[in-house]
Amino acid sequence: MVESRNFLGETPDERRERRKKALIDAALTLIYSGGLPAVGVRSVTAQAKLSSRYFYENFTSIDELLIESFREVATGLLEIGMTALHARQLPDPKAASADEILDTFRQGLDAVLGDLVADPRKAALISAVTASGPRVRQELQQFVFIVATAISSDVSAAEIGVDRASALYIAGGVVQLAVAYILGDIEIDRPELVERLARLTYGAVAGAAADTASAD
Repeated sequence: MVESRNFLGETPDERRERRKKALIDAALTLIYSGGLPAVGVRSVTAQAKLSSRYFYENFTSIDELLIESFREVATGLLEIGMTALHARQLPDPKAASADEILDTFRQGLDAVLGDLVADPRKAALISAVTASGPRVRQELQQFVFIVATAISSDVSAAEIGVDRASALYIAGGVVQLAVAYILGDIEIDRPELVERLARLTYGAVAGAAADTASAD
């Protein structure tokens, strides 16, 4: 049955989008509390307080739900990180000191970690994706490539020596360490992790810049 009327001020498309978000939110909650085994059509719809027909209105399978959930989380984290990085513009990236570049990295990294701390379900989802089937795991690899592309195509990043290879190294390392921190797999406090990630990132950038200079 196709909805065609407004109800309580919502159009059919708005109601569908609201239900989709409720299902994604339910999946995040279930993964955080019980891991991938806790996520099924019945459990997700029960958590979202929706009938199963609304699940199939939006998704064809649990894998598709996981993929959509991951994309939503990943897109949000990328936007937060890039916004924080751009909030601190370097007047002349090529002439910037190590401390200035490190401060920029710290700002972006702390913003991403802050969002993961505020909603640890997101880190649980990213971790679960690594243990999923090939179709879902591919999304994580794609996310790393997207982050790397965003970093390497940024004008300021390019000017301080971030190439594609170092961007991939940075993206993969940040994702893995951030998830490990949120899930308690590494014993380190947030300021120390931000500092360590910032310095690892700077090391990759400095190395790439040195290689470029020697090649010239």
